[in-house]
Amino acid sequence: MWSVNDAPAELADAIREFWAAEEWDHAASVARLESDWNAFAEADTRRPGFPCGAVLYVRDGVKVTAERSIGWFQVNACNLPPGWRAEHLFNTRHNAGTAHLLFVTANGWSPWYFSAKQLGLL
Repeated sequence: MWSVNDAPAELADAIREFWAAEEWDHAASVARLESDWNAFAEADTRRPGFPCGAVLYVRDGVKVTAERSIGWFQVNACNLPPGWRAEHLFNTRHNAGTAHLLFVTANGWSPWYFSAKQLGLL
């Protein structure tokens, strides 16, 4: 587990803005595992025949699907609502704010299943 105090200042500020204090270190740790604290990290596993949401493989009983995940929290742009722009996820506040929305909607860290499992948050 990493501390929010160890995270880059820009990310730490956004985490403190969006999450309750008891989740700060959890959020920093999830972001560390997801992006290695890289605001410009991008994982694009889409390819011909495997568009967003297509099952790529099963890991530990969980279907892993094609995605385009962006930024600190690797928010999957494939799941953005209509009108939202994927490029905005490279902005720290947009990325952390969207991640927090996912956190609240899921009532926890399940949107980052493998990272959260590794950290003991699930």
